[in-house]
Amino acid sequence: MGEYVLEVKNLEKYYGQNKVLDKVDLSVRKGEIYGLIGANGSGKSTLMNILFGNSVIAATGGYSGDVLFEGEKVKLRSTTEAIGRGIGMIYQEFMLIPEMTVAENIKLTRENTKGILGKVLSPELCFVDRKKDNEDAAGVLEQLGFEIDNSYLVKNISVNAKQFVEIAREVNKEDLKLLLLDEPTAVLGDEDAGKLMKVLKELAEKGTSVIFCTHRLHEICQVCDHVTVLRDGQVVSDYRRDELDMRTLARDMIGYDVAAVKKEHQNREEKEILKFEDFSVYMPGEFLDGLNLQVYEGEILGLTSLSGHGKLAVGYGVMGQFPVKGEFLYGGAGVDVKNVRKTIESGLFLLPDDRKNMGLLLEHSVRDNIVFSGFYGRNLFQKKAAGIFPVRDRKEMERCVEEQIEKLEIKCESAGQKVKELSGGNQQKVCIARAVLVAPKVLFVMEPTRGVDIGAKEKILNSLVQINREQGTTVVVASSELEELKRISDRIAVFCEGKLSRILPPDAADEEFAFAFTGEEGKDGR
Repeated sequence: MGEYVLEVKNLEKYYGQNKVLDKVDLSVRKGEIYGLIGANGSGKSTLMNILFGNSVIAATGGYSGDVLFEGEKVKLRSTTEAIGRGIGMIYQEFMLIPEMTVAENIKLTRENTKGILGKVLSPELCFVDRKKDNEDAAGVLEQLGFEIDNSYLVKNISVNAKQFVEIAREVNKEDLKLLLLDEPTAVLGDEDAGKLMKVLKELAEKGTSVIFCTHRLHEICQVCDHVTVLRDGQVVSDYRRDELDMRTLARDMIGYDVAAVKKEHQNREEKEILKFEDFSVYMPGEFLDGLNLQVYEGEILGLTSLSGHGKLAVGYGVMGQFPVKGEFLYGGAGVDVKNVRKTIESGLFLLPDDRKNMGLLLEHSVRDNIVFSGFYGRNLFQKKAAGIFPVRDRKEMERCVEEQIEKLEIKCESAGQKVKELSGGNQQKVCIARAVLVAPKVLFVMEPTRGVDIGAKEKILNSLVQINREQGTTVVVASSELEELKRISDRIAVFCEGKLSRILPPDAADEEFAFAFTGEEGKDGR
């Protein structure tokens, strides 16, 4: 094998008439952490799919150019072939089996076995050694610094917990030569992301090469030895570690300087709109214990914590997604969270963090997704035919959809394009457009900027501020991105081990937030 584990030469890829990769070249050395960055739609995920042998590439006409792995020209046509060569991948959208346990997902296809007959006659006669599998799974999760019961079914754990399971599955492979990561820290807080950065460095020191895709530029600058920037399918710049600068990388990614959104804070009467009294949510991997909290009308309240410490459970508990205990009051009256339809009709709405599985109708159009909740939940876009029969008001529907596409700068071929074909950032904008049309009194938003580029992030944050300012909507934002919460929130509630630790103003010192994340008291004794 030569100097490089991986070489990509003159790579081109079309989806129909759309050219998504244009003469891409890159080379990755053994034990190198290689950063690959770009805005949503720049071609990163397509390149990763080619390198991991994803069948969608061959099914859409293949590609031209050369891929060399360990000096040998390869044409990977399946993920099985890629895995066999020592390539692993952590996807942005999880590739886990929901009905299997955490341990079973981590050890899938690499189970420990036992049984005398299997050793003597055939491996097919062996039994799975579940005890040893559980021990192995627990060991790699401990290496990652994440605690969770291995017996939980994956379908019942939080999104951030699923991310750790994805990471653990790949890190646990002994023959790993090249690890591809597509937005692995998107749902993780800074401390948990730091644990992953440590693991990546350890892998690189042992000789494993890493290609790391992320929109978090500070992570790129922290761990990468080399960085390539893609824009519109082309390589626009390359940098070595000592040349890395976040502002330069951001400008290269999107082609212009980004103005950071910051909410102007106003003095307002603290009028209670929501109240939690000893409110607990039994959400696996994200348990919330005995919350007492008031939310004020017209504010943006940020919720944050380390991964798995409770921030996501608040919104999901209110919307009846998991069992709850205690009182939840809305406008002074109790709410039966089990009646989700009635909750939505009363003016509460939630945008989930897992937008593809919970927030979107992937096979339907942008139009259908934007109007869905308003049409079916609020009876919007209806008029009376002959003054009697309710029918769909297509003209008004089209007007509102086009207005939201323009206002939120949703990049799509037309309102009729399937939403699954959009980039992650544009899918999130579709979710926000749906919430805008419903005009809720209280909007819960889970990880709003997960997996989107720096330009899309600012547009999404700006849209939340506009909903709050122009519609008077109270917004509760659960996010791992503390710096983003500081810019848009009136107050920030910090959770630790499932309990409310502190409520801080957005301009509180970093030290105070650090104390709050760990549940310790600050200098003032709070």
